[in-house]
Amino acid sequence: MNAIETSKISKSYHGHTVLDGVSITVREGEIYGLVGRNGAGKTTLIRSILGLCKPDMGEIKINGALGKSALEYERSKIGTLIDSPALIMHLSAMDNMKAFAQTFGRYDEAKLRELLHTVGLNADDNLKVKNFSLGMKQRLAIAIALIGEPQILILDEPVNGLDPAGIFEVRELLQQLNHDKGVTILISSHLLAELGKLANSYGILEKGKLVKELRSSDLDELCRPYIKVVVGDLKVALNVVVENYHAHDFEILPYNTLALYDLSKDIPTVADMFAKANVPVMSIYQCEGDLESTFISLMGGLHNDQN
Repeated sequence: MNAIETSKISKSYHGHTVLDGVSITVREGEIYGLVGRNGAGKTTLIRSILGLCKPDMGEIKINGALGKSALEYERSKIGTLIDSPALIMHLSAMDNMKAFAQTFGRYDEAKLRELLHTVGLNADDNLKVKNFSLGMKQRLAIAIALIGEPQILILDEPVNGLDPAGIFEVRELLQQLNHDKGVTILISSHLLAELGKLANSYGILEKGKLVKELRSSDLDELCRPYIKVVVGDLKVALNVVVENYHAHDFEILPYNTLALYDLSKDIPTVADMFAKANVPVMSIYQCEGDLESTFISLMGGLHNDQN
């Protein structure tokens, strides 16, 4: 079953398109990473799913539900963490939990204590939240999001601003919730390498468009090591490659660049292959496939014209 589906969601503000026909599918029980630069549309998509903003076009389903009243009911069962955690700084973790539980109408002290234990906080610790580390504050915010025992958790940049130890703590917590309790998690981040350690499915956004939707197996295939060759004449070089490689063994990249995935031919052999065809080779070296480089490539490479 699909936990969340969006179909051709579009949203504009003051004539500026923020989302442009975005369709994603989050399956029940998976950790789905929304990948994109700052300004790619991740937060707007999340706010649309949660009903915090209304798309100009498109359709949203949550647990198969469609329509205003059905969506409102399903949204009431989602745990969320967007923007900065709205914590009560002069109270302890447990007192924060009690305050939010009363607001949600879900007060059960034993369960609140259990939730704090789940996120690695001590219910009996009277330390005020204003003295917490950022990692502790994020874990408390996640505990608050879990008060309603949601089966879907939506988090917008939950590790933003955390140090490596804090990032590790939050990652371990989310993996535990997913693995032990079966919580479906939709998480957005611009920290590509970190997201790659957590998610098993991905939606890649760039300038409001969904560039690609991937499962882990797809990403493993894209992250293969390869020989990267920059040539002076792409047209002739491509003829050489077609004659020497199967179609799935190479890829054409921007700027007269070829990625050769068949490593049975080493670099000297490849260089000689082009030399015999009088193709100038500007550079040639082996690249180890990695998640961050793959994500950046799918988003169109490095550039600074973010929106």
